Amino acid sequence: MNKQTRLNANFKLWKDFSFEAAHQLTKVPVGHQCGRLHGHSYKLRVHCQGKLDPDRDWVVDYADIASAVRPIIQKLDHTFLNDSFDFETTAENLAFWLGNQIAQKLPSFYAVELFETPTTSVIYEL
Repeated sequence: MNKQTRLNANFKLWKDFSFEAAHQLTKVPVGHQCGRLHGHSYKLRVHCQGKLDPDRDWVVDYADIASAVRPIIQKLDHTFLNDSFDFETTAENLAFWLGNQIAQKLPSFYAVELFETPTTSVIYEL
């Protein structure tokens, strides 16, 4: 039986970010509230996982997560999302896009959780 040590343990961690953006869903029934132009104070939770780097005793530096994520969300902050994408700007599609952008820059990344409101979110896992 393998004995668990801090160096072979698997860790999961996250860091939160926020941005403001507006959008309008086009595939909803007539009269649906999301068909009107509206905005959200989005919260993006970026999840990473892995084993401790034995030289640093952490999985990833939180500053490295911020360096990878901030330029991506700065492109979206205070914009009309429909102008930036050729897909329906649902939380699911945005989480998928964000996750794939972040994965290119952050090897320990495995999931994003995108909150449209404090009580609604979607999780996209690689």
